[in-house]
Amino acid sequence: MLSGKNLMIVGFVVGVFVILQGILISIGKVDSPVEAAVDFTKAYFMLDGPSMSEHLCSEMVEDEELNIVDAYLNSVADRASMMGFSKNYMRNQLSHISTKMQITDENKAEVRITGERLRSINPIFAFIGRLFFLIESHEVDVTLSLVREDGRWKVCGRPFSLSEI
Repeated sequence: MLSGKNLMIVGFVVGVFVILQGILISIGKVDSPVEAAVDFTKAYFMLDGPSMSEHLCSEMVEDEELNIVDAYLNSVADRASMMGFSKNYMRNQLSHISTKMQITDENKAEVRITGERLRSINPIFAFIGRLFFLIESHEVDVTLSLVREDGRWKVCGRPFSLSEI
């Protein structure tokens, strides 16, 4: 049995370990076309506007006439509303992600992402749905064009249904 002092020491060591692990993961993160493409795709399907904007190239984000991310999120909200749901009903979670990268030159790349997307109203819904086979999955197979801007890889070329806006 652990005494109060020993329990406090174990708690402190675990706390320090968790904090250091978080710091090392954030420092060790390398910017690559594959990582940028996967992060953008996850944000796109989870309807995370700020994260989507962060991963889009400047020519798409800086359009004065049309904020493409807001226009997309509004169109998704409108479709959900027509079906009688909130925008969150339209969120999807990616699983079984596979990528293939082709670098065209040092500042341009194409990444093909394949996988499955599942309805993800909230994390518990996705977990229970998968556990009891209650939700259907949809295939994802898309190729994204990326460019390097200011040392970071960004998605360009109107990916997914952003091209419909």
